[in-house]
Amino acid sequence: MASPDTQPETIAAEVAGIAGRYRLALGAQRFRGRMGGRRGHGVGSSMEFFDFRDYALGDDLRYIDWRSYARTEQLRIRLHQEEVAPYVDVLVDTSASLSATSGKERAARLLAAACLQWAKREGAMARLSALGGSELLAEQLVFDGPAGAPLPPVAPLRPGGVRILLTDGLWPEDPAPGLLRLMTGAARFFCLQLLDPWELEPTAEGAMTLVDCETGQRAEVQLDARAVAAYRGRLQRLLDELRLLVIGHGGDHAVVRADILASMCARDLLPAGVLEPA
Repeated sequence: MASPDTQPETIAAEVAGIAGRYRLALGAQRFRGRMGGRRGHGVGSSMEFFDFRDYALGDDLRYIDWRSYARTEQLRIRLHQEEVAPYVDVLVDTSASLSATSGKERAARLLAAACLQWAKREGAMARLSALGGSELLAEQLVFDGPAGAPLPPVAPLRPGGVRILLTDGLWPEDPAPGLLRLMTGAARFFCLQLLDPWELEPTAEGAMTLVDCETGQRAEVQLDARAVAAYRGRLQRLLDELRLLVIGHGGDHAVVRADILASMCARDLLPAGVLEPA
């Protein structure tokens, strides 16, 4: 049975109280989507000038550039920038490691729901999809998948939109080929790497039995100061490699410490440039 803290109504209430303080930091990129308030790729009806073209029979006379005609005696049409609400694809890693602790699972559900809310505030056509899986609702998320390289969802990703990847990045295989497939064609890409506080900063606790939540494999370890230091070094290399991969291909990367939504937004997502004040 799901914890009361992860019930859909509890998650929705926390998101409703916080999400309105922020919006996605989309910058000045051009997007594809339906009619909205962001710069698009094509010609539209905004006030922003886009280009000229020669007049053709049937064109609206209101858009003729009469000043240009006075100089050249050629009829030309002023074109204006298209304005769109971008497509937003929220891609969630549903491997079991995202629910390794109750706090991490709750944080993943909060972030997924918040991303959909921020997309909605943009007027965007948003979809939530599992990596390698189908489109689903936020309350249908189940973190029980196997470990593996990141795979695109079943439905083709929409070009020219925003893509938000929610993962812990703990893939046993090289994520680069799959990750690049997820990034290709996106106008804006965010990678939110969610980790539990204990995953980020484990403490020396002596002899322990560790169980892999995805394979069930057990390991007896001596978690002393030396082992913790070695683990932290490996984790930092993993974080750096994923960050460089994402940023090197034009995306944005944020390490997010599992917490309440207000803290994750203010402490992690805002400084990383994923969010900006609404």
